[in-house]
Amino acid sequence: MGKKLIFVFVCLSSVLQAQDLAKGERKFLLKATGSLYKANQLRSNLQHYYVGGNLEYFFADKYSFRGDIYTLVGERNNVNFSMRSTTQLTAGFNRHFAVNGWSPFVGVYTGMTQLHSSPIIQDFVTEKAHPDIQYIPLVGITAGVQYYFYKYFHFYAEARFTHEVSPYASVSIDEISYTAGLGFHIPMKKVK
Repeated sequence: MGKKLIFVFVCLSSVLQAQDLAKGERKFLLKATGSLYKANQLRSNLQHYYVGGNLEYFFADKYSFRGDIYTLVGERNNVNFSMRSTTQLTAGFNRHFAVNGWSPFVGVYTGMTQLHSSPIIQDFVTEKAHPDIQYIPLVGITAGVQYYFYKYFHFYAEARFTHEVSPYASVSIDEISYTAGLGFHIPMKKVK
């Protein structure tokens, strides 16, 4: 009898928390995602594949702070693999528009790319030699939607536009990346 009562309490608590999220109550919510991101460069047909994720904290029902990290795991449509590894670290703010469990959002972010270039790049650069490791500043915007269907889980889909300038030439290496998946979230404090 005691186990059944605990099970009913846990289920009822989950349903009530999900109802709060469906009403748009997100303050003090901490969420995390991890995913595979496909990115298309805008000035070429080069495609990058990243493994990454983010941690997001809602400091108000409609506003959140988010940090992301991405690591390059592959390139496509490039004869020579131009980067041994690339890691992006970003942080920014999102504005959410909660409607019945759905949460469309837009955001801005800034950050840094750590680029470990391949010796192949050095062969094409006619200027002075560049270091193997470079740090490139970046800025961008993001847009997407989240759907909160359970106390601890949500679906998400998003697209990100990232603006960077190549360290080897004065050209932008802008990308649009996108992903979708299942995210995890927990309330950090009970809102009354």
